[in-house]
Amino acid sequence: FHIFFLSGLFFFRSIFADELAKSKIPLYNDDIILETRLRERFFGDLNGGPDTRYRDVWNIDLKDADHTEFHVESANSVLHRTTKLVLELDEILERQQSAQSKGSAKTEDSCWKCILVAHGDVLQILQTGFLRHPDASRHRNLEHLETASIRELILHE
Repeated sequence: FHIFFLSGLFFFRSIFADELAKSKIPLYNDDIILETRLRERFFGDLNGGPDTRYRDVWNIDLKDADHTEFHVESANSVLHRTTKLVLELDEILERQQSAQSKGSAKTEDSCWKCILVAHGDVLQILQTGFLRHPDASRHRNLEHLETASIRELILHE
C-alpha cells in the first residue's frame, strides 16, 4: 500500500491529485494526507522575492545550519520537523502493519510505502538526516532534486 503525504501547496496538490487519479498506484484507504511539517522552508525577508536570493541563504547554511539571517527558518529547524515526522510515521505504520499481518510473513508487497511530496529544499534537507550528516549544513551539496522527481530515502547505517 502507498500513502501520500503532501505539503500544503494548493496548486501542486491539484496537479498531483490529477496525476495520481490517472496512475495505478494502490492507496491505503485512498489516503492522501496534508502534512504541515512538509511545508516549504520559510525564507523570511526573501519570501516572495526572486529565487536567486535563496543562494544567499544556502551559502550561510554551509557555515551555520542554525542561522536565521534574513529571518529565515534555519536548515536545522527544517531537518528537525521533517525527521520528527518520519519517525512518527515509521512508528505508526509499523504498528498498523504488524496488526494487519499477524501470523503472515512480511513481503515487499505487504510493506507500506510513504511518498512525501514537498519542495526540493525541504526534501534535500530531510535527506541529510537519512545520510546521517551531523546537521543540515551540506544540504545543497546533495544531488539537485528536480521538480516532480522521485528519490528513495534510505537510512544509512
